[in-house]
Amino acid sequence: MTSDFFRFSKPAMLVSLIAVAGCTGSTDPTTATLFDNINNLNSGEYDRQIAQNKAQADAILAQNKAAEQRNAQLAAQRDANQSEINALRKQIADVKAQGAKARAASASDPVKLQQVQALDKQLSAVERDVSSGASASVVRSELSRIKSAYRALSI
Repeated sequence: MTSDFFRFSKPAMLVSLIAVAGCTGSTDPTTATLFDNINNLNSGEYDRQIAQNKAQADAILAQNKAAEQRNAQLAAQRDANQSEINALRKQIADVKAQGAKARAASASDPVKLQQVQALDKQLSAVERDVSSGASASVVRSELSRIKSAYRALSI
């Protein structure tokens, strides 16, 4: 009796296994059945998924590296800009010192004093231009012109 059971149950079990294997088909390793996993390993599906995920990770890493490089370039540009602004402010301070000399030298001459005051206004405008991001070469040119005018009035 036991041998009859095994004789009839083996084909039934084989048909059941084939039916179960045929009903599966998940390629997600977290939900795949044993048969799915075997099939996915044999067919190379998991290798394909690994390669795809690696390619995505590599692309993300490349994007991150490019973003880090852009950030470094922007930081360097920011530092250069700040250095330029500091240099312009120093130059403005030098021109203001020249203006103070011109003011002192022109104190007794109302016409020269009026010219010094006009230059003071121009210098204030240039200072505002620096604060608003004007071209450094234009600012330098204006400062040079104002400084020369102050120097001429100091004589």
